[in-house]
Amino acid sequence: MPAKPEIITKYNNAQNSLWQSVTTVVSDSVGLPTTFSDPVSAMVPVSDLYGEMASPKLVIQFAFAHEPDNAQVLLLSDEIVGELYQSLTGQKPGIIDDSKVTELRTVWESIIQGICLAAGQIRGEAVVATNLSIRYQIFSFPNSMQKTDEVFRTVVTFSTEAVRGTALWIVEPSSAMSLIRVAEDDDTPTKPARSSGPELTGENPLDMLGDIPLDITVELGRLRMVVRDVVELGSGSIIEIDKAAGEPVDVLVNGRLVARGEVVVIEDNFGVRITEILTPQERLASLREAA
Repeated sequence: MPAKPEIITKYNNAQNSLWQSVTTVVSDSVGLPTTFSDPVSAMVPVSDLYGEMASPKLVIQFAFAHEPDNAQVLLLSDEIVGELYQSLTGQKPGIIDDSKVTELRTVWESIIQGICLAAGQIRGEAVVATNLSIRYQIFSFPNSMQKTDEVFRTVVTFSTEAVRGTALWIVEPSSAMSLIRVAEDDDTPTKPARSSGPELTGENPLDMLGDIPLDITVELGRLRMVVRDVVELGSGSIIEIDKAAGEPVDVLVNGRLVARGEVVVIEDNFGVRITEILTPQERLASLREAA
């Protein structure tokens, strides 16, 4: 194994191309020009990080599927989350909580996808994420990090046209080593990834999220009523909704509009035949309307 300074140097050398990949994937997936730049990495004692964890943060925890027990963590401050929420939804965030974090889940997932894409290019094989958790909370180190003396700490600048701040990426030594080329004499710089969408080195991009349950809702229409009219509803009452007969129904995933379709009957059950999938930009527009 190379000496410690050499490891840190090689790890630092991998960072620029890795975060260029993240920049590309996030910008394409979210439809918002986003930049991750100026990464600075160091190997630090775990004990040195406790002082940075006193306040709640967005905590994105995951692992590479080929080493699922080695946790990695990406941390963003509530200021960044709030500014990004306002930028994407046009609404003031107020108090940051898990519901607002969930509304921006596409952003967080695309960051992890970009990291996996870059790691796959470095290793020469597909890399996907597992054990993904996205929460707004006071961070506590996972068990695997508590068992190691040192971790790799990377500070990277996160910016859009309206948002600027830093993200903190904490990686265990074994996972950090997987981001260094196996061939120690291969100094060819890794080319930044270029993605035309959520594609992951020939793998299904949803593999990294495959074990996460989602609530699927089919919505025929909506109506706003005052309490008096709701109380007067009875058997046989007719409620007129905001859609005409024959219009497509909305398909929502975790409350977010992602598709439209037509109602069909399969034997004795209703179903929906998907006729339209919304683009990421259209999904963000629907998010703004919902907000």
